[in-house]
Amino acid sequence: MFGTKRIYADAAAATPLSRRAARELVRLLGNYGNAGALHHEGVAAKKELEAARASIAESIGAHADEIIFTASGTEGNNLALQGLLRPLLLAGRHSMSTHAITIVIEHQSVLEPLRQLKREGLELTEVGVNSEGLVELEKIKQAITPDTKLVSVQLVNSEVGTIEPVRDIAKLLKKNTTKIYLHTDASQAPLWVDINVDRLGVDLMTLDGQKVLGPKGVGVLYIRRGTPVESVLWGGKQEQGLRGGTENTPQAGSFAVALADAQNGVEKRVKKMTAVRDLLWSEIKKLIPDAILNGPPSGDTRVANNLSVSVPGLEADMAVVSMDALGVAVSTRSACNIGSDEPSHVIKALGVPKELAGTAIRITLLPDTTKAQARRIAKALFETATRYKKA
Repeated sequence: MFGTKRIYADAAAATPLSRRAARELVRLLGNYGNAGALHHEGVAAKKELEAARASIAESIGAHADEIIFTASGTEGNNLALQGLLRPLLLAGRHSMSTHAITIVIEHQSVLEPLRQLKREGLELTEVGVNSEGLVELEKIKQAITPDTKLVSVQLVNSEVGTIEPVRDIAKLLKKNTTKIYLHTDASQAPLWVDINVDRLGVDLMTLDGQKVLGPKGVGVLYIRRGTPVESVLWGGKQEQGLRGGTENTPQAGSFAVALADAQNGVEKRVKKMTAVRDLLWSEIKKLIPDAILNGPPSGDTRVANNLSVSVPGLEADMAVVSMDALGVAVSTRSACNIGSDEPSHVIKALGVPKELAGTAIRITLLPDTTKAQARRIAKALFETATRYKKA
């Protein structure tokens, strides 16, 4: 019924390598020199690494010396948050407080470092969101205190696709009489949203290669010039002394190609995928009338490839397993949170009723998903609901 070719609809967890990124990775794998060495092989690796750094800087409207390579989005978030806040905590331990603001639906790699810093003395405010997962600007404004040093708000939520008002938050913070740094985890954004750092107004921005048709095992932290960040990983003096360890030149080069392609085609890609995503939702509603959309409606506040769907009476983990058997890969939440018995913290924060909290299915489409594949996804969900939905 569903054919033999699988449909991958879990792009928020990881994406395949694009052809161009794969070619660049293979090309650079032959460059085995250590970029810190002075011999020919090392100099060649360093040249490729710096070319990748310059390319990434160009893609986001930054300077090359503002780009720090990491091994993941999680590492980037930890470097941004711990690297900025812990020195302030230590410096002000006996004389002043250090306060930070985030939102309750952030990825765990933002929430957990901040909560650890809270245990060390940080004053932390986790601001709630509305039923669409959107933080209201007024709530951020109300949370600011004279001791606020950092606000961290994601650009795109990985589970329900909400696009947060990061630009508006940046404008708000600039009105403050003392400097408040703004960090955004933009890992989910590059294929769908403009991530030019000046237009966003951010001081720190996290990116992850595996979310943009690039390789796993590489990320970037953008640090605006003048932003005081210290290392959280001690060793060598690579990456301006902020990230010890031999640089991964092949991964960096491959990521640079993927990121450039992601940002170059945003508008066309969004237009195409919004149509495919909206067709998918209309097909689901036609087949399963009581299906519920979690998060924002289709529009400017929802990323183009995301649907979070609840079918009353259909347990989400069962749905994922059943749809996988039918050749369709979807998920329930961020892959970093798989294994928890608790419903997603994102879904709970939206105020979804308890009886529905465990039914949320995340469908995140790849940029080449077709309308025919969207119909197949809807049919797989319908067949799953027919078999396993409880009365």
